[in-house]
Amino acid sequence: MHLHFDKAELRSARTIELNEGDQLAPEDFPEPVVFAVLNGVIAIESHLSDGRRSLLTLRFPGEYLDMNRADRHASGEVVALAPTSVKLVPLSIFEELLLKDSNLRRIYWRRATDIMHQQFDHSSDLGKKTPTERMASFIFELRNRMSIPRFVEEFTLPISRQSIADYLGLRAETVSRVLKGLEKEGAVKLIGKHKIAILDFKGLRMIANGSRPRLSNHR
Repeated sequence: MHLHFDKAELRSARTIELNEGDQLAPEDFPEPVVFAVLNGVIAIESHLSDGRRSLLTLRFPGEYLDMNRADRHASGEVVALAPTSVKLVPLSIFEELLLKDSNLRRIYWRRATDIMHQQFDHSSDLGKKTPTERMASFIFELRNRMSIPRFVEEFTLPISRQSIADYLGLRAETVSRVLKGLEKEGAVKLIGKHKIAILDFKGLRMIANGSRPRLSNHR
Protein backbone atom coordinates (compact mmCIF):
# COMPACT_ATOMS: atom_id res chain seq x y z
CA MET A 1 0.00 0.00 0.00
CA HIS A 2 2.95 2.33 0.51
CA LEU A 3 3.34 2.80 -3.24
CA HIS A 4 -0.15 4.24 -3.50
CA PHE A 5 0.61 6.92 -0.93
CA ASP A 6 2.64 8.60 -3.69
CA LYS A 7 -0.40 9.17 -5.89
CA ALA A 8 -1.11 12.85 -6.46
CA GLU A 9 -4.45 12.67 -4.66
CA LEU A 10 -2.82 11.20 -1.57
CA ARG A 11 0.28 13.40 -1.68
CA SER A 12 -1.99 16.43 -1.34
CA ALA A 13 -3.71 14.99 1.74
CA ARG A 14 -2.69 16.57 5.02
CA THR A 15 -0.09 14.72 7.07
CA ILE A 16 -0.06 15.02 10.83
CA GLU A 17 2.61 13.97 13.30
CA LEU A 18 1.49 12.26 16.50
CA ASN A 19 3.34 11.58 19.72
CA GLU A 20 2.72 8.38 21.64
CA GLY A 21 -0.61 8.76 23.42
CA ASP A 22 -2.04 11.43 21.09
CA GLN A 23 -5.66 10.79 20.16
CA LEU A 24 -7.79 11.42 17.08
CA ALA A 25 -11.56 11.29 16.75
CA PRO A 26 -13.40 11.28 13.40
CA GLU A 27 -15.78 13.96 14.62
CA ASP A 28 -12.82 16.31 15.12
CA PHE A 29 -12.53 16.77 11.35
CA PRO A 30 -14.81 18.89 9.14
CA GLU A 31 -15.33 16.04 6.68
CA PRO A 32 -15.08 12.23 6.89
CA VAL A 33 -11.46 11.05 6.61
CA VAL A 34 -9.55 7.80 6.28
CA PHE A 35 -6.37 7.49 8.33
CA ALA A 36 -3.42 6.24 6.25
CA VAL A 37 -0.47 5.20 8.41
CA LEU A 38 2.91 6.28 7.04
CA ASN A 39 4.97 5.18 10.03
CA GLY A 40 4.36 4.23 13.63
CA VAL A 41 1.28 2.40 14.92
CA ILE A 42 -2.26 3.52 15.69
CA ALA A 43 -5.06 1.66 17.43
CA ILE A 44 -8.66 2.00 18.47
CA GLU A 45 -8.78 2.14 22.24
CA SER A 46 -11.71 1.61 24.54
CA HIS A 47 -11.98 2.09 28.30
CA LEU A 48 -14.09 0.39 30.93
CA SER A 49 -15.77 2.54 33.54
CA ASP A 50 -12.95 1.81 36.00
CA GLY A 51 -10.35 3.10 33.54
CA ARG A 52 -8.97 -0.17 32.22
CA ARG A 53 -7.92 0.16 28.58
CA SER A 54 -8.37 -2.26 25.72
CA LEU A 55 -6.82 -1.92 22.27
CA LEU A 56 -9.39 -3.25 19.82
CA THR A 57 -7.45 -3.19 16.57
CA LEU A 58 -4.02 -2.06 15.36
CA ARG A 59 -2.89 -0.40 12.14
CA PHE A 60 0.69 -0.47 10.90
CA PRO A 61 2.55 1.45 8.16
CA GLY A 62 0.90 0.98 4.78
CA GLU A 63 -2.51 0.26 6.32
CA TYR A 64 -5.68 2.34 6.43
CA LEU A 65 -8.20 2.88 9.19
CA ASP A 66 -11.69 3.90 8.08
CA MET A 67 -13.63 4.87 11.18
CA ASN A 68 -16.59 5.87 9.00
CA ARG A 69 -17.60 2.28 8.25
CA ALA A 70 -16.73 -1.09 9.76
CA ASP A 71 -14.85 0.35 12.70
CA ARG A 72 -17.59 2.82 13.64
CA HIS A 73 -19.12 0.27 16.02
CA ALA A 74 -16.09 0.63 18.26
CA SER A 75 -16.91 3.34 20.77
CA GLY A 76 -13.37 4.52 21.23
CA GLU A 77 -10.70 6.92 20.11
CA VAL A 78 -7.88 6.45 17.65
CA VAL A 79 -4.62 6.59 19.59
CA ALA A 80 -0.97 6.64 18.54
CA LEU A 81 1.02 3.86 20.23
CA ALA A 82 4.36 5.32 19.13
CA PRO A 83 5.56 8.44 17.32
CA THR A 84 3.43 8.21 14.20
CA SER A 85 2.79 9.97 10.90
CA VAL A 86 -0.73 9.74 9.51
CA LYS A 87 -2.26 11.06 6.30
CA LEU A 88 -5.82 12.35 6.59
CA VAL A 89 -7.37 11.26 3.31
CA PRO A 90 -10.85 12.71 2.64
CA LEU A 91 -13.25 9.80 2.35
CA SER A 92 -14.63 11.10 -0.95
CA ILE A 93 -11.14 11.14 -2.51
CA PHE A 94 -10.30 7.71 -1.13
CA GLU A 95 -13.51 6.22 -2.54
CA GLU A 96 -12.82 7.82 -5.91
CA LEU A 97 -9.32 6.33 -5.95
CA LEU A 98 -10.70 2.88 -5.23
CA LEU A 99 -13.14 3.24 -8.11
CA LYS A 100 -10.52 4.47 -10.60
CA ASP A 101 -7.56 2.27 -9.66
CA SER A 102 -8.32 -1.44 -9.90
CA ASN A 103 -4.88 -2.37 -8.55
CA LEU A 104 -5.33 -0.19 -5.48
CA ARG A 105 -8.82 -1.59 -5.01
CA ARG A 106 -7.56 -5.15 -5.22
CA ILE A 107 -4.72 -4.54 -2.75
CA TYR A 108 -6.95 -2.61 -0.36
CA TRP A 109 -9.66 -5.26 -0.19
CA ARG A 110 -7.13 -8.08 0.07
CA ARG A 111 -5.42 -6.31 2.96
CA ALA A 112 -8.75 -5.48 4.58
CA THR A 113 -9.73 -9.15 4.37
CA ASP A 114 -6.40 -10.20 5.86
CA ILE A 115 -6.90 -7.82 8.77
CA MET A 116 -10.46 -9.04 9.28
CA HIS A 117 -9.31 -12.67 9.53
CA GLN A 118 -6.45 -11.64 11.79
CA GLN A 119 -9.01 -9.97 14.08
CA PHE A 120 -11.00 -13.21 14.15
CA ASP A 121 -7.83 -15.06 15.20
CA HIS A 122 -7.08 -12.42 17.82
CA SER A 123 -10.56 -12.72 19.33
CA SER A 124 -10.08 -16.48 19.54
CA ASP A 125 -6.67 -16.00 21.13
CA LEU A 126 -8.13 -13.78 23.86
CA GLY A 127 -10.81 -16.31 24.67
CA LYS A 128 -8.88 -19.58 24.46
CA LYS A 129 -5.13 -19.12 24.73
CA THR A 130 -2.86 -18.78 27.73
CA PRO A 131 -0.78 -15.59 28.11
CA THR A 132 2.28 -17.38 26.73
CA GLU A 133 0.36 -18.63 23.69
CA ARG A 134 -1.06 -15.16 23.09
CA MET A 135 2.40 -13.62 23.22
CA ALA A 136 3.82 -16.17 20.80
CA SER A 137 0.93 -15.53 18.41
CA PHE A 138 1.42 -11.77 18.74
CA ILE A 139 5.11 -12.03 17.86
CA PHE A 140 4.16 -13.73 14.59
CA GLU A 141 1.38 -11.19 14.01
CA LEU A 142 3.92 -8.39 14.38
CA ARG A 143 6.28 -9.99 11.89
CA ASN A 144 3.49 -10.43 9.35
CA ARG A 145 2.01 -6.95 9.79
CA MET A 146 5.46 -5.33 9.64
CA SER A 147 6.43 -7.40 6.56
CA ILE A 148 9.62 -8.71 8.17
CA PRO A 149 11.35 -11.31 5.93
CA ARG A 150 11.38 -14.87 7.23
CA PHE A 151 15.16 -15.04 7.33
CA VAL A 152 15.37 -12.01 9.67
CA GLU A 153 15.47 -13.18 13.28
CA GLU A 154 15.80 -9.85 15.10
CA PHE A 155 13.27 -7.02 14.94
CA THR A 156 12.05 -4.05 16.95
CA LEU A 157 8.92 -4.20 19.07
CA PRO A 158 7.05 -1.14 17.74
CA ILE A 159 4.84 -0.57 20.79
CA SER A 160 5.36 -0.53 24.55
CA ARG A 161 4.80 -3.52 26.79
CA GLN A 162 1.84 -1.74 28.32
CA SER A 163 0.25 -1.42 24.86
CA ILE A 164 1.02 -5.08 24.15
CA ALA A 165 -0.70 -5.94 27.42
CA ASP A 166 -3.76 -3.85 26.55
CA TYR A 167 -3.99 -5.56 23.16
CA LEU A 168 -3.56 -9.07 24.57
CA GLY A 169 -5.84 -8.59 27.57
CA LEU A 170 -2.99 -8.98 30.07
CA ARG A 171 -1.14 -6.93 32.65
CA ALA A 172 2.18 -5.30 31.76
CA GLU A 173 4.01 -7.35 34.37
CA THR A 174 2.55 -10.53 32.84
CA VAL A 175 3.88 -9.51 29.43
CA SER A 176 7.37 -9.07 30.90
CA ARG A 177 7.16 -12.38 32.76
CA VAL A 178 5.97 -14.27 29.69
CA LEU A 179 8.72 -12.80 27.50
CA LYS A 180 11.33 -13.82 30.07
CA GLY A 181 9.80 -17.30 30.16
CA LEU A 182 10.05 -17.61 26.38
CA GLU A 183 13.66 -16.44 26.57
CA LYS A 184 14.46 -18.95 29.32
CA GLU A 185 12.99 -21.72 27.20
CA GLY A 186 15.22 -20.69 24.28
CA ALA A 187 12.43 -19.62 21.93
CA VAL A 188 13.41 -15.94 21.83
CA LYS A 189 16.15 -13.58 22.93
CA LEU A 190 15.33 -10.18 24.43
CA ILE A 191 17.63 -7.39 23.26
CA GLY A 192 17.01 -4.50 25.61
CA LYS A 193 13.40 -3.38 26.07
CA HIS A 194 12.60 -2.75 22.44
CA LYS A 195 14.08 -5.59 20.39
CA ILE A 196 13.52 -9.32 20.20
CA ALA A 197 15.07 -12.15 18.21
CA ILE A 198 13.38 -15.45 17.45
CA LEU A 199 15.82 -18.27 18.14
CA ASP A 200 13.46 -21.21 17.61
CA PHE A 201 10.83 -20.46 14.95
CA LYS A 202 9.37 -23.97 15.02
CA GLY A 203 9.17 -24.07 18.80
CA LEU A 204 7.61 -20.62 19.03
CA ARG A 205 5.06 -21.57 16.37
CA MET A 206 4.18 -24.69 18.37
CA ILE A 207 3.63 -22.56 21.46
CA ALA A 208 1.44 -20.13 19.46
CA ASN A 209 -0.64 -23.07 18.25
CA GLY A 210 -1.07 -24.51 21.74
CA SER A 211 1.07 -27.56 21.01
CA ARG A 212 3.58 -27.22 23.83
CA PRO A 213 3.47 -27.16 27.65
CA ARG A 214 1.94 -23.98 28.99
CA LEU A 215 4.50 -21.77 30.67
CA SER A 216 1.99 -19.53 32.43
CA ASN A 217 -1.71 -19.44 33.11
CA HIS A 218 -1.77 -16.17 35.00
CA ARG A 219 -3.28 -12.98 33.62
